Amino acid sequence: MDSSQCPAVNPHVQADGYTSEMTDGVPKTKYIHNLNSKMKDMESRLFDEMVKNRELNSTLSRHEHMLKLAESTLDNYKTNFSRVFRTMMYMEQKLQRQRKASRSLNDKLSNVILDVVEVNNLLTRKPASSHSKFKDKQVVVESVADVKTCQGYTGESMVFVDCEEIYAEGHTENGVYYVKPSSSACPIPVWCDMETRPGGWLTIQKRFNGNTDFNRNWDAYKRGFGDVNMEFWLGNDNIFLISNQKQYELRIDLWDFSGNRVYASYKTFKVEGERDFYKLHVHGYSGSAKDSLFKHNRMMFSTPDQDNDARREAHCAKEWEGGWWFNNCWFAFLNGPYHNQSNIQWRGIAWNHWKREQLGRSEMKIRPIANPQNPN
Repeated sequence: MDSSQCPAVNPHVQADGYTSEMTDGVPKTKYIHNLNSKMKDMESRLFDEMVKNRELNSTLSRHEHMLKLAESTLDNYKTNFSRVFRTMMYMEQKLQRQRKASRSLNDKLSNVILDVVEVNNLLTRKPASSHSKFKDKQVVVESVADVKTCQGYTGESMVFVDCEEIYAEGHTENGVYYVKPSSSACPIPVWCDMETRPGGWLTIQKRFNGNTDFNRNWDAYKRGFGDVNMEFWLGNDNIFLISNQKQYELRIDLWDFSGNRVYASYKTFKVEGERDFYKLHVHGYSGSAKDSLFKHNRMMFSTPDQDNDARREAHCAKEWEGGWWFNNCWFAFLNGPYHNQSNIQWRGIAWNHWKREQLGRSEMKIRPIANPQNPN
């Protein structure tokens, strides 16, 4: 047989007669097997990723639910906070009204206590002490600058610098006593209020009937004038010396024509000397009259013949007819004309923050501070 007639041997024909096709140089069956293996592996991985994705979605759902709960809680907090804030504001307003009512009651109670104390003092008044010889007699105000001979006063005489020292010695009845300011040569007569608590008040001004004229010049206010048993001004020189020997507080008692009474208390009081025009220093208000003296703090004293007020275009003391620590012009004026009636247009004795009308009575008095502090 001719060799050219022999059948060609196919290299891809397997021994069992099946043809083995090649893919990428690899038999097709093996290639398919490998491919199936990879697909199974990918399916396994995909399944794992799906499981993870479901777990992640579940976690996200929980977080989303928790976030909604948190937002709901926050909204509730906001609502509750607004409600609480409104409640707090309401309570604060209510508390302010209660405080105002309490202050009003305290003021009324203070007036009642003052009246009760005065009635009790009248009912339980002790027999007059050694100062009774001045009672119902005229005792003219004296200035320390004018007293040259100390009648009845010796080196062995008991010396008191103010009414508080007299009160501490057991003299508890109101009246005229003699005190010797630490820088003066001789004692001067003063009115001591021993009954207004806590006792020992030295009176520097008193008015109640208008019999003493307070429309006076600089020299009269400097030395003082009036009857210590009646109406008087103690004198700026006397007030200066007394108020600078210790630390003093000031009390002002006021009455209207209906018998109503209020008071103003100041924790510090001092008057400077004449070269500083008797400048006023007063601080630390308390009381029931409201503070009408605050505008007069650090003001110089003025009289109709000497203008030291803070008003350029007018002369307050001349216009209002009295000596005072005028500002521009006044909120409190206790040395003005006495009209003996409340319903007047041209006011005299007045304390604007209590009543904008003529008052019936006034007293200014001082005593040492119970617990003095070192001055700044």
